[in-house]
Amino acid sequence: MTKVQGLKAPQVSEAVRKRLRLPATSQLGFVVRDTDETARYYERVFGLGPWSIMDGETADCTNRGKPTTIRGKIGVAQVGAVQFELIQILEGESIHSEFLRERGEGLHHVGFHVRDLEARLEACKEAGIEVLQKGTIKQGPITIRYAYLDTVSIGGVVFEYIQYSLGPVPVVLPPFLMKGLSRLGAMAAK
Repeated sequence: MTKVQGLKAPQVSEAVRKRLRLPATSQLGFVVRDTDETARYYERVFGLGPWSIMDGETADCTNRGKPTTIRGKIGVAQVGAVQFELIQILEGESIHSEFLRERGEGLHHVGFHVRDLEARLEACKEAGIEVLQKGTIKQGPITIRYAYLDTVSIGGVVFEYIQYSLGPVPVVLPPFLMKGLSRLGAMAAK
């Protein structure tokens, strides 16, 4: 992730700016060394939970433009309107493993649920915003497509677009449904 001193905001048209406009924050993503231990700590100390923890592998993933396969352990818990996501990379090179090597554990990204991932990525391209990593994760009937944007140079944090689909239909899942899915995932894990 490149940090550029004195970087000015790019000039973008009003049409591109409209397509890039961010919805409400829906996710905070933390890179951790141990998803299980971190989730237990957050639940025991702060009452955050329940946590749905799953192992998974990306499909159609690119990291800095190169095809890759990433296997990880993800924990999610809904905290009000915001999902907390714990990311532990088990295999493969990703922006998360890079972050862990360079900075250690911590806040990695701010996520935004969108219905129109491809249109937003096209607007990013027009605005000169690079995609660091993108991929697909399948969980039963839900497909999650994501893209991490190189927004580190100003603000120091990655932005992520996240698009959920049920079958072929893109959906934005409301917080109460996300919380319910977390509870079901937590019960299934026990």
